[in-house]
Amino acid sequence: MAARIIAVCNQKGGVGKTTLVTGLAEVLSRDLLLKVLVVDADPQRNTTSTLGIVDPEFTLNDVLYGDEEQKHRILPGVAADAVMPAGDAWQGGHPSLDLIASERNLASRERDSMMAREGRLRTALRGVADQYDIVLIDCPPSLGLLTVNALTAATHALMVSEPRVGSVEGLTEIVTTIAEVQESLNENLDVVGIVVNKKKKNRLDQDRWIMQMRQDYDGFVLEPSLFDREIYAKSQAGYVPLKTFGSSSTIELASLKRLAENIMERTAP
Repeated sequence: MAARIIAVCNQKGGVGKTTLVTGLAEVLSRDLLLKVLVVDADPQRNTTSTLGIVDPEFTLNDVLYGDEEQKHRILPGVAADAVMPAGDAWQGGHPSLDLIASERNLASRERDSMMAREGRLRTALRGVADQYDIVLIDCPPSLGLLTVNALTAATHALMVSEPRVGSVEGLTEIVTTIAEVQESLNENLDVVGIVVNKKKKNRLDQDRWIMQMRQDYDGFVLEPSLFDREIYAKSQAGYVPLKTFGSSSTIELASLKRLAENIMERTAP
């Protein structure tokens, strides 16, 4: 069975894509016992760092650069050369959590001008993705070539937004980009929905924005929302999974597990 390939995206930065991607990767592999591959397509490389990889030798930048001897042609399945296990803290007790790491120089791929440049990641992942139950692609906070590559390679798009004006307005732009990719590059791309992240308790303004999202994107706002909690920052700063914090992470892990189960149900073939 072909893997679900989910591009996690929003053109607005700071909405918590790294929190969502690494949190989902943890519960999908540890709790749902799935074989997971994370592709860090963001040159800021926050997901790479959080998953415990500091100085990778071969990254997504090398994959998308292509083979110099073949005039930078992308060889089908070449992404396999960049797959590495996540850091030691993320391993154990589940089938597999692997990573294709990012680096700062990945930003230079936004300027690539070779033919069929939008489909280079899809070609690179050919045959590799099928070795996993699910592939999560962390997109950069832009609507550039790296995001288009991720959406072209993906089977599904998962949007993430904070419940505030800048992030909600940004959804309109990423929805437009997804529609353009569906029309011209990947007709099989489906939308999973929208994850509301960084919600704060007892904030009426945020409740209004969530209500507005539900009206604008009927049926696509996923449950549960994720609350803005310090433990997510501690996880990223320490390069460790949430489970490291024991009972302090119970609520967050339970929410992420429910969300992961919802996503798996919506993406079932």
